[in-house]
Amino acid sequence: MLSVIIPNYNHARYLPQAILALRAQERPADEIIVVDDGSIDDSLAVLEELARDRNDLTIIVNECNRGALVSLQRGLEAARGQYVYFGAADDAVLPGFFATALGMLAEHPEAGLFCGDALLVDGETGRTIGHRPAVRPLQSGGVVTAAGAARLLRRADNFILTGSAVFRRDLALAKGGFDPRAHSFADGLLARKVALAAGFCYLPRDVAVWNVFESGLSRSLALDTPRALRALADLPALIEADEHLPDWYAPLMVRRWRFGSARLALNARPPRRGLLRVMGGVGRLDRAVIELASPALGIAPVRWFVLAWLTLRLRPFRVRDVAVTAFNRWWNRLWLPFT
Repeated sequence: MLSVIIPNYNHARYLPQAILALRAQERPADEIIVVDDGSIDDSLAVLEELARDRNDLTIIVNECNRGALVSLQRGLEAARGQYVYFGAADDAVLPGFFATALGMLAEHPEAGLFCGDALLVDGETGRTIGHRPAVRPLQSGGVVTAAGAARLLRRADNFILTGSAVFRRDLALAKGGFDPRAHSFADGLLARKVALAAGFCYLPRDVAVWNVFESGLSRSLALDTPRALRALADLPALIEADEHLPDWYAPLMVRRWRFGSARLALNARPPRRGLLRVMGGVGRLDRAVIELASPALGIAPVRWFVLAWLTLRLRPFRVRDVAVTAFNRWWNRLWLPFT
């Protein structure tokens, strides 16, 4: 019923924790497919040991490194479950995730996926750095229809995180799976297409841990100026040509991609000033503000001011929605010990 697909490239040290967390679920996966993408560390030896005396782990080996998207697509096509979870070797699921997801999907079989929140952890230090999504689609558990998903997408992006979502496999395949032309945004596009087609179930609770590395696929793309600019040109064209996505989404995506890349540039250590100027400097006034603030970006209040300016100018989301989500997370943590 449930297949887990994990692409792996040189993450031998994370594999035991990831696999054990999957097996420790109250409702374990029926099959775990690890697609090793030409690793040159001891990943295969670790996987073979984890598969010893167990019949839930399937190992698929790419003869050479082909990239995470090719590996995810290969795992999706090989999976036999009605539902699929796309994991990562360096992330982990939290207790109760699969039981909750499959329970809600059983109650709402028309929904295209289940999603919850993710706890963000610095992959180098282990320090908790936040929660995602920044804008929750709902402030309490429930179902969002396809029309509701379209309304949400007009207001904000990234309310579905692949690492904390379980998909209907048939819809994931019907919507084209992972398009390599979308690079690190391929999983995001797939989630949006599935939600726009069939809606989704949501629970405002952390169900997975997302270990954030600056060298990770999505961040390395967003922080590399030539690649970020290329994505800024390629993604809108890709969206406009996709029959599964609304025609109004491309211009929104341009603003949100600029904001996301500029925000990462602003928070990098040290700040990526060149990238910030390119992605945040849409107009002459924007460029002047960024140039004026650039020498002092090491000072937190200056970074906050620039972030506020970018939010005002690029309008990636409604500030009210972010504030409501932040307040509800604080309120839930406040009352958690009493419930």
